[in-house]
Amino acid sequence: MAGVSVSAADVGLIVAALDLKLVRLVRGAMAPNPNGKPVAFIGPAPTNARFLPRPVVHPTPRFEPRPVIHPTPRFEPRLVIHPRPRVEPLPCACEPPHEPEMPARSKSPIEPPWKVLPWEQPPGQPAPKVKLAIYRPDVVSKGSLIDFFI
Repeated sequence: MAGVSVSAADVGLIVAALDLKLVRLVRGAMAPNPNGKPVAFIGPAPTNARFLPRPVVHPTPRFEPRPVIHPTPRFEPRLVIHPRPRVEPLPCACEPPHEPEMPARSKSPIEPPWKVLPWEQPPGQPAPKVKLAIYRPDVVSKGSLIDFFI
């Protein structure tokens, strides 16, 4: 098959022809009936017309059960019930009472800063400097964004 080429002028003619066809169809729909009688769906309402209310559907109510949330089961240890009261044995008078052992505390080689007084610090450390961040003011471009929208 050979390709069909359409120029810009041809496209303009096709669009104009379609627009004209549309205008003719709209005017034909608006024109009165050539017989002189009113069209069936356009005209006065018949005198015996009754206007009924809109039909309403009442469905039967449906009662559904409440939603139930089942939590995950929790397993707890068994409850122990002792039928006889327990009595701890009294320490024997022949043995000396045992004292609990105290764990040995090891001293850290690093001393905390609150225990070192300022005059006890070695003089070789310089005082810490506070860093200041200096920012230039944005006066050059201030208001330029607002000027674009005015």
